[in-house]
Formats: sequence, structure tokens, C-alpha cells
Amino acid sequence: MTWLLLLLAVISNVTARNLKNIEHTPLHKRNAQKVLLDVRDTLVYFSGAEYSYDPSVKLYANTSKITNMDAVAITWENPSASLFDMVAIYTPPSRDVMDYLDYRYVSDTEGWQKSQGVFHEVLFNMRADYELRYLAIDEHKKATVKASFRISVPDNEPMHGHIAVTGRSGEMRVMWGSAKSDKPRVKFSQSPDLKNSVTVEATTTTYTADDLCGARANITNPLMFQDPGFFHTALLKDLKPGVKYFYSYGTDEDTSKVTSFTGPPYPETKVAVTKFAGYGDMGVYYPPYYGDSMPGAADVTHALEQEAAEGLDFILHFGDISYARGRGYIWDQFMSQMTKVAEQVPYMVGVGNHEYDHVSGGDKDPSGAPENGFHPEWGNYGDDGGGECGVPTSHRYVSPDNGNGVFWYSFDYGLVHVIQFSSEHDFRPGSRQFLWIEKDLKSVDRKKTPWIVVTSHRPLYASQDAESDYVVGQHMIKALEELFHTYKVNIHLSGHYHSYESTCTVVGGNCVKPGTATVYVVVGTSGHALEEQAYRPYPWSKYQNCVTFGYERITANSTHMHVEYVTAPGGKVLDDFTIPVWE
Repeated sequence: MTWLLLLLAVISNVTARNLKNIEHTPLHKRNAQKVLLDVRDTLVYFSGAEYSYDPSVKLYANTSKITNMDAVAITWENPSASLFDMVAIYTPPSRDVMDYLDYRYVSDTEGWQKSQGVFHEVLFNMRADYELRYLAIDEHKKATVKASFRISVPDNEPMHGHIAVTGRSGEMRVMWGSAKSDKPRVKFSQSPDLKNSVTVEATTTTYTADDLCGARANITNPLMFQDPGFFHTALLKDLKPGVKYFYSYGTDEDTSKVTSFTGPPYPETKVAVTKFAGYGDMGVYYPPYYGDSMPGAADVTHALEQEAAEGLDFILHFGDISYARGRGYIWDQFMSQMTKVAEQVPYMVGVGNHEYDHVSGGDKDPSGAPENGFHPEWGNYGDDGGGECGVPTSHRYVSPDNGNGVFWYSFDYGLVHVIQFSSEHDFRPGSRQFLWIEKDLKSVDRKKTPWIVVTSHRPLYASQDAESDYVVGQHMIKALEELFHTYKVNIHLSGHYHSYESTCTVVGGNCVKPGTATVYVVVGTSGHALEEQAYRPYPWSKYQNCVTFGYERITANSTHMHVEYVTAPGGKVLDDFTIPVWE
């Protein structure tokens, strides 16, 4: 008992206010962040566990059935509650006591000393029912299950809906996930009630732990690999430009709510304005199951919901999408988080280091990269993908098929030609990717699309003090800047740095007349905790911001491209400039 008394003495010095503000993240998740904030986490690794239900201990919720993303109030009662007791969350219910998805200390609830409390959580349909368990923890770190409560989820709920352009006229892809592969389909119509709807059958894929390149992704565990269910894709054709289409996805027995999108323009369609948003480095914000700190994700997501409702043509998310890094439950969170946005507006993604970079299992890499991917001696390409090597991303997002899947591709939309390429693959002259970029740039018809927007996760130009990333940027400049200049790329967008920065019109490190070279913008501010290190004093760096979350909003007409950095929350425009067409 001595260690426990000493521990209690330490904790007693923590004020109730400080105790409330401590981030109670499970220890094995915090190791990845190198953050240890709560002395009680020394009790997370149980010495043993047993079931001994106690009628005086009660655990229940305001519902026994949920659908995806439902808010749940979880109530506990225990006349002998301890500071170390916890309510643990399990899915499926067959999980061993040690294999929780997440937990909450009962002492985190207001007034817990009165032997009861309430947690308010958002639960996700992870294609299996939930069980809540009250765990009493003794001085030997033994966990005893005193009470439990089950919450069921729908059998085959369609979730995670999102759309994407294909690069071909009159088409849109609709994608979603569910627990089963039974007869998935989309119904769409020009009528909100889907009257006279067209039914399109979907194709289905999935992946297993064996399909992933390494740990953590290929380890079956509630905090690592969980069965992702099935991913469905339906190709809608013969869409008319500018027409609003209503659609639902799922099966005849389990279908989504009706939502809508606007038919994309044909190449010959006269378009006055093309408007889109772009950013990198978002992640998730929903509790429970805390992973990394993504303090800006909620505000940026809500701002994008508003932007989508008011009218965007498409969204570009250039890498570091969910920050799952081998933790399947985070993919479930992210796909749910973005549904309101991505069901309405084509959501076009690229890969970043945290979706792709790996050091093993290269034969499973869906990009077809040699060996274990791109690891030049001057680079800082490691194992940042947590063993995923792009597999979850490539199953969840189907991209235009004119490149290499989700890894690099291009498309036209209105006045804009977009190229999303991978800074995580070899981009040097002579490489497979470089030759594809060059061929694609050559093929652009500037009479139809006067603007070329290129994205990658990592930036070419960035002045924030991060030496290893700066070195990679210098190699990207060496490999790609001349190509961009030759084919008159108007703007390059990137993330990776968790900050914002825009350059002058620059080539060779020198500012030149607008409309005669490329502008480079770093927008890694959509969710992940910001990086506030100093900036180096380069003359090409025009605007810098490492303290405000936000996203890029770009509006292009036939002669000018208006670029804005929009804060979230608040919607203030902090960086605002106009690019003329290339002379």
C-alpha cells in the first residue's frame, strides 16, 4: 500500500481545476507523442483482470442502440468509487479486459466524489457492437469488472460517403463504406425525392491485416488493425453540367439519407468562375479514442461545411489526411468527420508521409514503388505511415485513372487543371513520376484551362526552420522548378509544415514580375497542432503565419486567380493576393 499512499499524496496536491484539464490519454498512445501528463496512467497496464459484478455498481447509457456518430451520455454509479477506477470502451464486446479501445477515469466526471458521474461521448459505428465496462483498480493494478452495458450498432449502415471527379465529362464517383458487401448501389435523380431515379451498382473492395506493409497497421488489435468492412464505388454517368443531382447510397434495405451534388462542367462548358479550397495536415477531433493533438480540425471542418453549402467546386487535401498511421479507428473517425463536406463537393486527396512512408513490406505497396519506397540518402523519409503504405488510402479514395491511383493524377475542372503528385515517391528527372508529370503538363490546353494548380504534400519553398525538411525542399526545387517554369504552373500548394506561408512570384530563389513564374503556398494548418519555430529571412517569403488555423480558398476567372488564407474559426482573410494569367 505504500506506493499507493505516496501516489495519492502527489495527486492530492493537484487542484480540482488542474485535474479537470489533464488530458487523460492512454499511455500507449501517449508514447507516440512523448507526452506523459497524468500520474494515474501508471495503472493502465493491468497486472490482471477478473469479472466480479457488484449490484451496488451501475453503468448505463441513455440509449442501447446507436447509429454512426451518435452522442451518448454514459452514467456510472459506485458508492466505493476510487480515483483510479475507469469506464472502458470495447468493440466488439468479446474483447478481453486488457483490449479496450479507450477509457475514461470516473474521477474525470464532475462531482465524482458523490459516487456518480456522466460522460458525454460520440460513438462511431465500427461495424461491431460496443460494451462499456466499469473497472475497479486495486493497489496491485488489478482490474475488476464490476458492471457492464452493451450498445448495439446497425447491421449494415452505409457510412463515410464522399464523391470525386473522374477526369471524364459527365461523370462522378460516389464512394462509401459498410459492414457487408451485399448488393451496394447508388440511386440518383434530379428530384429530391429520387423520383425517376437511376440505379447504379457499385464495385466493392476491402483489405486485411496481411495486405498492409508493417506494424502498427498489420497488428490485429483494437488500437491498430480492425476489420475495415467493405468499400464501395459507384460510377455515375451522363451527368449534365451545372445540374443539381440528388442521391442516396447503400442497399435497398439500408440506405443513406438523400444528399446532393452539382454536375461538373464539360470541357466545352463556358465557366465564369472556378472556386475551390485546399489544405493539408488535418486529422480528427472527435472524442473518445484520443490519438494525436488535432486542435484545429473541428473548426476547419465546420468552416468547410459552410463553404460547401455556399458553393465550392472541389476540395484538395494534399496529404496527412487522418493521421491514422496504422490505427484503423482513426480512419473511421476521419471519414465520418468529413461526410457532410465530402458528400456534396468532390474531395480529392493526395498522400503524405503519414499515409504512405514505410520501411518494410514493399511488395504490398499499391503504388508499385520499388523495394520499400523512396528513401534517398538526403531525405528524411522514414516509417511515418505506421505500416499503412497507402493501402487504406487507396481503398477509401478512388482517384482519376490517368496517373497512378491516389498517388498521382490530374483532372480538369472548369478553368483549372489540377495535378496532385506525391512528394513521398521519386520525383527526380527520369523517374516514373517525373515523366508522368512532364507528359501531363505538356498535354494541358491553356485555352480551356488557363490555370495550372499543382499540389504535393511537401513544399518546394518553405522558410520555417526545419533543416531536414528544408533539404528535401531544395531537392524538389532542383528536380521540379524548371519543369514548372517551362510549362507555366501558376501556383503550387503543399502542407507538411504545420504552418502557413506564401511566396512572391519566384523562380531560382528570386522574386519576379507576377504572371512570369510560380507562386508557392504552404497550407498545413487545417488541424494538426501548429509548429511555431522561427522563420529564416528569405526574400521570397511574403507572408508567414504559424499561430492560426485555416485553409486556402481560391477563386479563378479567365484572367485572374484570387488566393485567400481563411482562418477557422472566424473566417477572417489574413493573406490575400491575386495572380494574373501567365504572360
